[in-house]
Amino acid sequence: MIISPTFLTIHFMIKLSWHTISPEETLKTLKVDKSLGLTEEEAEKRRSVYGLNVIREEKRKSPFLLFLSQFNDILVWILIIAALLSGIVLKELIDAIAISSILFLNALLGFFQELKAERALEALKKLAAPKAKVLREGKEILLDSSLLVPGDILLLEAGDVIAADARLIESFSLSIDESLLTGESEPVGKNPLALKKEIVPLGDMKPLVFAGTVVVRGNGKAVVVATGKDTQMGGIASLIQEEKEKTPLQIEIKKLGAKLGGICIGIASLVFPLGFLRKFQPVEMFLTSVSLAVAAIPEGLPAAITVSLALGVQRMAKRNAIVRRLHAVETLGSTTFICTDKTGTLTLNEMTVRKIFLKDLLKEPEELKEFLTDPQYHFLILTSLLCNEVREREGKLVGDPTEIALVKLAEKQGYKKEKVLKKYPLVNLFPFDSERKMMTTVHKSNDEFFTLSKGALESISAHCRKVPKTAFKTAEDLAMKGYRVLALAYKKTNQPPASQEDAENDLFFLGLLALSDPPRPEVPQALKKCQEAGIKVSMITGDHRLTAESIATEIGLLNGGLVLSGEDLQKIPEDEFEKLVEKIRVYARVDPKDKLRIVKALKGKGHITAMTGDGINDAPAIKLADIGIAMGETGTDVTKEAAEMVLADDNFATIVAAVEEGRLIFNNIKKFVHFLISCNISEVGTIFLSILLGLPLPLYPIQILWINLITDGAPALALGVDPPDPGLMERPPRKRDEGVLTPEGLGKIVKQGLVLTFFALLSFFISFKMGFSPEEGRTILFSTLVLSQLIHAYLFRIGKSDLREAFKNKYLNFSFFISLSLQLIITYTFISPFFHAYPLPLNAWLLPFLASVGAFLVNFTFFPYKEKGS
Repeated sequence: MIISPTFLTIHFMIKLSWHTISPEETLKTLKVDKSLGLTEEEAEKRRSVYGLNVIREEKRKSPFLLFLSQFNDILVWILIIAALLSGIVLKELIDAIAISSILFLNALLGFFQELKAERALEALKKLAAPKAKVLREGKEILLDSSLLVPGDILLLEAGDVIAADARLIESFSLSIDESLLTGESEPVGKNPLALKKEIVPLGDMKPLVFAGTVVVRGNGKAVVVATGKDTQMGGIASLIQEEKEKTPLQIEIKKLGAKLGGICIGIASLVFPLGFLRKFQPVEMFLTSVSLAVAAIPEGLPAAITVSLALGVQRMAKRNAIVRRLHAVETLGSTTFICTDKTGTLTLNEMTVRKIFLKDLLKEPEELKEFLTDPQYHFLILTSLLCNEVREREGKLVGDPTEIALVKLAEKQGYKKEKVLKKYPLVNLFPFDSERKMMTTVHKSNDEFFTLSKGALESISAHCRKVPKTAFKTAEDLAMKGYRVLALAYKKTNQPPASQEDAENDLFFLGLLALSDPPRPEVPQALKKCQEAGIKVSMITGDHRLTAESIATEIGLLNGGLVLSGEDLQKIPEDEFEKLVEKIRVYARVDPKDKLRIVKALKGKGHITAMTGDGINDAPAIKLADIGIAMGETGTDVTKEAAEMVLADDNFATIVAAVEEGRLIFNNIKKFVHFLISCNISEVGTIFLSILLGLPLPLYPIQILWINLITDGAPALALGVDPPDPGLMERPPRKRDEGVLTPEGLGKIVKQGLVLTFFALLSFFISFKMGFSPEEGRTILFSTLVLSQLIHAYLFRIGKSDLREAFKNKYLNFSFFISLSLQLIITYTFISPFFHAYPLPLNAWLLPFLASVGAFLVNFTFFPYKEKGS
């Protein structure tokens, strides 16, 4: 049979509405017999149209081009030019090698990080089922899943990973774990009945099964309706492959590079003609202009940023936050809005019996001690333990999460399944099905038979002699609070039941069990800290609205905020949603596209967003968010590869610790950027004003480069690991457009640089008045700039607080000692001529010392460094 264009048109027109048509219509549309399946010839024809059932990967850069792309940055280009000028024009090979090494190491680091980032798609591919049981030409065969086509009949049973999106045509007690796709903690019961609504949340599409999900219980037959990129998982794959936005820090450094580029050109174009007018040697002025241009660029900036981020990453790892992309570290510190998954993030991802209704009393499991001798308590626990299909495999309980919760309840009450089964061996089992909504097991003990049943209250009550009215009201109240409620019943007979009807007749009502996935105990406190830090939090989950709202209320997240379902979200126009998005605290029954819409709306409002999650459905939004956070224990490889950060302990409280580290890192980057630029302004200002005032040329090119090397190096790196300031987590997050250099900050930097310039020139001028030679005067000025910049670094350690705080950064103290030692070495050893340094008498050091301390005190008094909000 040739597939006609009409068939293809019909297929694509209704591919999003397979759940609204009957199994018979589906089979007719796809032209396939449910008892025979496709022929091999027909399957091959369809494969030529739809392609293989695999996730397609967009064409990516080669490793070589990926490495070269790391150099595509204005600041990097300027530094490359600086390295070439230092090596070729100025013959300063050491400086050229130092700059080149920094650039190469930064590029290498970025290259490996981007290479890691592309593993998300590979991880997604691994989730696809390698084999599928298919009906072909009336025979059941095991087929490579990549060969599936629309129209293939899948045969499903417990344990199968579904290989393609398919429409159910038959099912028996079929439950599927869709948590990786929807985030819903409980398995979803499936049946082939068509739905009336066309727009339905993914988790409510009962007639459909999806690629990558797992059959937990029952069996069924389904016809494939979508393969490869057309599946839900394929859609997620295409979203993951979208290019990641740059972090705020990367954007800021790029802007800074552009500004510095303009400054370099401006300096070179001003100083050279000015020196020429003052009749300095043209060659000397050219070298000085080039040196000043190089001096204006803080060569230590990329290294300081890299080291600061890397050390921050190490600290975060000790606090269970594993950072996968270095430049994303600071983003978390400026986050204003966290969009968090519920299951496994705010909750334990473990269904638990939390309330028990027994003898007209609602109790916590821990409060059951008063019933220990009561037969009704005994049989309620016995039913929990035995009326299920849970089995133990390799020391772990395997089966439906709800049934596992019942077994765990019994075990906590001192009942062990193996031991109890010896006393009450299984005689018969009537499994759960969607029509009866109950399950029954029959056990024998001595000469008596015990029938144990569990299920929905309306089903169990129909088979019981009497059920207290309070049970119905209690069940309703518990359901309204988001609990899943099960009713339990039993009876004792002298003869084995003759049939299922006989077994489930005339039961004695035991009580109710209320289950939910409980919140992590540390979450309420973590949320409180987020609020104190000015960070808003929204829960985004695939779970039902009542369940989500209940958890949000319990952990203190709701606080009068709005609750929206995925269905509500689809009805809200974009402009109205943008007005509401900051007020919404809970999103329930949402799909991956909804999560993307939420993140986009928040970013549109100027928020720096963080998205946490564990399932593959979270991966696209995690990649779109400014900072993506995956769960380390329950998270899929897909989510981890798409994320910038992984929480090793799946602990929401770890996010708060990571926020603190992120803020500290950005503050430290801001400190050394301000330090470096203010120091470089002092160098430029000193030479420019000396020439303008008619003073001798104050510094040689090699001296300018030396000052840059020892002040842009160790002190800047030491500021990059400065300990946190008090109240760091009590300040509001910085705004997206508030960069490292604000207009206010730049004004203060210029003033600080001019103060350093004034005292340096003052020492230069006084040296001549005191009778020092031009060589000694130049060395005094040279030493003054070095010493004043080293002392100036302490201004950023203390701001305008207690001077005793100045020496608490041991790395800064060490860098001061090393840098000053190096300055003394080039002044008093055999290499001093190389640096044009003249060995000074001891009394000459009084000028650099007094000038440096004077500059520090003026800046400390009038232009202190101060964090916003501190």
